Amino acid sequence: MAYQFLLPDIGEGVVEAEILQWFVKPGDAVAEDQPLVEVMTDKATVTIPSPKRGIVTRLLWKEGDIARVHHALVEMEIEGGMSEVGPGAPVASGAPVAPRPAPAQAMPRPSSGVSGRGKAIAAPAVRALARELGVDLPGVRGTGPGGRVTKEDVRAQAATNGAVADGTVEVVPVRGLRRRIAEKMAISKRTAAHFTFVEQVDATELVALKEKMARAAPEGVKITFLPFVLKAAVAALQKFPQLNASFDEARGEIHRKRWYDLGIAAATEQGLTVPVVRRVDRRSILELAREIERLGADSRAGRLRPEDVSNSTFTVTSLGAHGGMFATPVINFPEVAILGVHRIRPTPVVRDGQVVVRDVLYLSLTSDHRVVDGSEAAEFTYEVIRHLEDPSLLHLDAI
Repeated sequence: MAYQFLLPDIGEGVVEAEILQWFVKPGDAVAEDQPLVEVMTDKATVTIPSPKRGIVTRLLWKEGDIARVHHALVEMEIEGGMSEVGPGAPVASGAPVAPRPAPAQAMPRPSSGVSGRGKAIAAPAVRALARELGVDLPGVRGTGPGGRVTKEDVRAQAATNGAVADGTVEVVPVRGLRRRIAEKMAISKRTAAHFTFVEQVDATELVALKEKMARAAPEGVKITFLPFVLKAAVAALQKFPQLNASFDEARGEIHRKRWYDLGIAAATEQGLTVPVVRRVDRRSILELAREIERLGADSRAGRLRPEDVSNSTFTVTSLGAHGGMFATPVINFPEVAILGVHRIRPTPVVRDGQVVVRDVLYLSLTSDHRVVDGSEAAEFTYEVIRHLEDPSLLHLDAI
């Protein structure tokens, strides 16, 4: 019988998803729970399995299309003589049916660059580049996380094939995560009144403490500066709750959050992601370090869950050693502020009338001037600085 599988609910508040890649084509026989399609929402990337055994007869969306939740995703032929929609009971052919969602479950990703069906694991932009350069993806060995094929892998294969010539224009469709980033950044710049406050931090004491903790940390725990920054940010947010908020423009309301779930902007092969560290105020430095490491590894491997990337209250962004002197970060909409943390470097400074070398970094706080006044942004930043320059204020007994 004919069967239509509807795009299921895949996260709270999600109403649509972009089709990243199909794992099947018309005529394929599929087993129950076999991966059908990979989709991306504004919260996460999810692989949706088949709810039934059958033969695929029609794919109702192309890669790059935006599909609506509870709308038909794929048509299949399964045993029986009646039509069926979604996970509901069969009905007579042609009879109207109310769309009902089916549960989605995340499927484990293959550990090599080619799946068991010979399909390369690669992001949509990588697939587009392969088509542009005439590279057969299944024949490319992936060097990315989990064996994913990267753009560099494709270019290397193209060079080997002699397919690259001077003057070639690389056309990259704006899809997947890159599309989500573009949309979100555009909304943020279009709505929020951005302004940035910059100040320097004497991080000498912080550097010493971080190095001491790194030597004493349990095996497998990587101590970075980020847990200390998150703790300092929470201390400042508790004093200045206006920055731990979102702005509902339609209702004309500021929603102050009474909890502290901090986003940490992270660069991945696919683009910028913002995994969220939950309840930062309740975690020790070691606990934060473990969670940051987990989120970073899952970001690079494309394993983030919807709950890992949603509903942050404030965001911290850092490029680590590549952080430069300072930058003016874009607010993570619909939040009202974002803290940029930049490179720590030995710098000559004046202390007690003497020029000495200290470890110095710059902080840049970008705020929405509709919600946060300039004086409040400055005071918030100085509160963060106070805790970083004197790490004993970070409740070391809870580390």
